[in-house]
Amino acid sequence: MKLIAYKFSLLAAGLLVGILSSVYFSDWPPVEALLLLLLASFSLLKRQHFFSGALLFGFCWLLIFLAWQMQAAPSTTQAANDNSPLLGKISPSYGNAIQLHTTRLNWYAKTSEGKDQALPQQGETWQLEARLRPLRSLQNFGQADSTGRKLAAGQVAGGYIPRKAQVKRLKQASPLNQWRNQLINQIEEQSTEVQRGWRFLVALGLGAKQLLTQEDWQLLQKTGTLHLWIVSGLHLGLLAGLVLWLANKYHWPQALALPLAAALALGYAQLAGWGLAAERAALMLLLGLLIISGWRKLGVWLAFSLALIILLLANPLIVLSKGFWLSFGAVAILIGGFYGRVNQQGLSSSPLMVLFKVQVLLLLAFTPLLIWQGAWFNLASLPINLVLVPLVGLVLLPGSLLALMLQALGMELPLNILASLFNLVALGLEAAAKLNYFTSQQLQNPAYLWLGLLALLPPGIAIRHFAWLGLVLAFLPSKPATSNPEQWEVKVLDVGQGTAVLVESAGEKLLYDTGRGFSSGWAAVLPALEPWLTPSQAPQGLNQVVISHDDQDHSGGLPAIKKRWQVQQEYSAQQANCYAGQSWQLGALEVMALWPPQPPLNKSKTRADNEDSCVLLIKAPEHQGKLTSLLLTGDAGLAEEAFFSQALAQLLTNQQGEQQPLTLLITGHHGSKTSTGLPLLQATKPQYAIHTNGWRNSYGHPHLSVVQRLREFNAQQLSTAAHGAIHFEINKGEVKMQYKNQKPPLWHWLGYKP
Repeated sequence: MKLIAYKFSLLAAGLLVGILSSVYFSDWPPVEALLLLLLASFSLLKRQHFFSGALLFGFCWLLIFLAWQMQAAPSTTQAANDNSPLLGKISPSYGNAIQLHTTRLNWYAKTSEGKDQALPQQGETWQLEARLRPLRSLQNFGQADSTGRKLAAGQVAGGYIPRKAQVKRLKQASPLNQWRNQLINQIEEQSTEVQRGWRFLVALGLGAKQLLTQEDWQLLQKTGTLHLWIVSGLHLGLLAGLVLWLANKYHWPQALALPLAAALALGYAQLAGWGLAAERAALMLLLGLLIISGWRKLGVWLAFSLALIILLLANPLIVLSKGFWLSFGAVAILIGGFYGRVNQQGLSSSPLMVLFKVQVLLLLAFTPLLIWQGAWFNLASLPINLVLVPLVGLVLLPGSLLALMLQALGMELPLNILASLFNLVALGLEAAAKLNYFTSQQLQNPAYLWLGLLALLPPGIAIRHFAWLGLVLAFLPSKPATSNPEQWEVKVLDVGQGTAVLVESAGEKLLYDTGRGFSSGWAAVLPALEPWLTPSQAPQGLNQVVISHDDQDHSGGLPAIKKRWQVQQEYSAQQANCYAGQSWQLGALEVMALWPPQPPLNKSKTRADNEDSCVLLIKAPEHQGKLTSLLLTGDAGLAEEAFFSQALAQLLTNQQGEQQPLTLLITGHHGSKTSTGLPLLQATKPQYAIHTNGWRNSYGHPHLSVVQRLREFNAQQLSTAAHGAIHFEINKGEVKMQYKNQKPPLWHWLGYKP
């Protein structure tokens, strides 16, 4: 049996390494090479070279699977031109959106009277007219590519239901789904005091994560308890464990206990929506129950390897999911760190001490991975989880299922009591998140956290006990970075069809425009800014925010930004402080407003339009006759450009009387033909021109005429659609540039079909 486990471990390891080796390829290999590699893998496996054979097969399998997924995605032609009819069963999604088959759709449909069309409910079957588009992740430094994660979850396209789309419900939801939908809809009728408790209850009991607000998610992230509200192996394992504990206590026969444990756990996974995490956890649970049953004396490592192989064959893209690594890593730690010793020596400690050791081990081993993936870190997460894990597993989760069953029978009191209890839990988490001691402790040297991986070493190796040292060293004060007053940076963020530019000098930060915002409170600029506005880098948030004008794709993210970070000074038409003649400092930089000629708002005009855009020229101190500069024009048109361009030649002249070229130009109106005219280009002769346009945008930005004009002036052109976020580092007149999308993964080609 040990030999079989060893062989399957080699197969699983080889398959995983092979899949990982092909995940980040930028170009497709020739079909002939792929066929040869497949033949070689079969030959190696036949000769019992399990690791190398599985590695080659995994490499090929990921490419084959991805090609199949790409065939299911809409083509760019279809996405751009068609209102494609879709037919299928509705699943819940977030905000004003629905999930239909493998497509997430934003819902803008209106009734014939012009009112908002009610969103379809889960389990209903609808026929819809939808405008589709292939998946596309925003590309920002420090922000994970979500396209692969969505593909791993089975999503192959996005899109929206237009306002005038034809929509028709063909079939009602099943009685179970109707009850579920009715219960979810009741949350809006609850009083504000207990509404959060209801959201937490239904999110846990029914897997309705879409009900959690942005504030709820941030609270769970800050306290390190997010995993408790995402249906996964923890929940299924706790439910199955509860049944097995009762079976042991009351001497139930194994033939009854094991099927009952499986039925309860799998039934809960189905009720909660059967997501990717639940699917992964269900397989692991079934194999675990087989081990307990003694079927064919299935060892833990053999079961672990089988589960890994089955999941990788069913969906090789699962390696792009964070949950995959966390769940399999946690199981591997528990098997290696605890199961072996308990199996050999018995349970020498109390269950509470075992739980404490498990939590400490997982904290040490997974904190580096979580920080690397951009998660929050809170010193209080260990004691919080020590309380909440047993509370959720032994009280809240089974209590939620019992209360939901009683509510279905007409008894609403237990559910109301439980909602109040969940509200108390939320209040406790809120208090823990506000503890000054914990929240004020910032990681100064995150690299030391990797010492926590020593906890993964087998028992008996003394060095594994130094894993805790990483947590101590990570908080030691680091040597403050010396700022160069002559260096400044420009970060053009990828926020889709919108503008957001971050300018930094001498530790001060200015954000010009904020991209689009959404009614849910989310804005694309938030994750794009996260890496650059950490407390250690920007303890006071943003020094200055400038809003060019009132269009949503320029100002929509401002409420979300002000809710997330402190803004010291705001410049906009609403503030009446951004117009020609105004100037101020940003670190060592001089910021000058060139347009509009006067504050645009008055009693008869309450909205700043394109022609009112606040235009900024930002200049660095001259160095050996060299001037470096940045021009931000918002959506100003050709007529406005012709006016303020008259001053640019003088403003770009050095002390020797020589006109210097403009270093960076953010093209007006995302590259529209209504901006970036000849007078502007003749006055500036820009070295770099950046178009802040969305991928496959319906406006056709940047326009061919603009691209051609910039070519005639030898400007190097980049766009956020093609290159992702673009960062410029300017020092003593020298410019260094890098962009995010230098080696796009294979799924970059989603939607391109012959």
